[in-house]
Amino acid sequence: MTVEWIKTPEDHVIVVLGATGDLARKKLLPALFHLDFEDLMPKHYLIIGSSKQELTNEGFRDFTRKAVDEFCKCSSTEGHWEEFSSRLSYVPGEFGPNDYGPLSDAIRKAEAEIGGDPPRRLFYLAVPPPAFGPITEGIGAAGLEERARVIYEKPFGLDMKSFQQLNATVQDVLDEDQVYRIDHFLGKETVQNILAFRFANGMFEPIWNRDHIDHVQIDVPEDIGIGGRGGFYEKTGAFRDMIVTHLFQVLSFIALEPP
Repeated sequence: MTVEWIKTPEDHVIVVLGATGDLARKKLLPALFHLDFEDLMPKHYLIIGSSKQELTNEGFRDFTRKAVDEFCKCSSTEGHWEEFSSRLSYVPGEFGPNDYGPLSDAIRKAEAEIGGDPPRRLFYLAVPPPAFGPITEGIGAAGLEERARVIYEKPFGLDMKSFQQLNATVQDVLDEDQVYRIDHFLGKETVQNILAFRFANGMFEPIWNRDHIDHVQIDVPEDIGIGGRGGFYEKTGAFRDMIVTHLFQVLSFIALEPP
């Protein structure tokens, strides 16, 4: 007997903003291909990439193919790439409250192409934090907030004041159940396994506390450089990018009380 425990997602138009950046190249585009490879994507979906870089649809597909070949963990791309690549398109330019026309038109064209019941809209903001506010305002100005979910990569604001301002902007446009503030480090299997290792392991659970642990050391043995992230680091900085987001959240998994 087959157990149908995986629900096929609803039809979607997926918009990746910052589609030629480091995060999209290394993580998002290969992950979307991998989900398609594992038959975990919607039956009908289209992906629209957008960034400041001038690319054609074919140029974006070539960019994505290189990213998939380099970073996807799939056993093979043969037999899957052609169909996946046919779902990709690209709109160059900025997206904000005063300049949303081309991307808005592309989204509505994609929805018409999918047909049937209106598909959901998924916006993934793989852009520097200062762009979050204008993009959110652009979603509202273009009337795209209906049926939408918006994913904001960390850091969500650069300090308490900017967080509060950004959160107010988001809540003016979106309902809370449409908003996902995430740190992709917390989706890593090694990080998620910490919780099981701590709380479901009879050997370690009784002694994983301040009475038995002398200190904690978290290493990040990365050998990659800044690469194409210069603009991001100029505004955000390596400390805010790594320490107060990724590593403090990993530390919280190690040190939190039993949930």
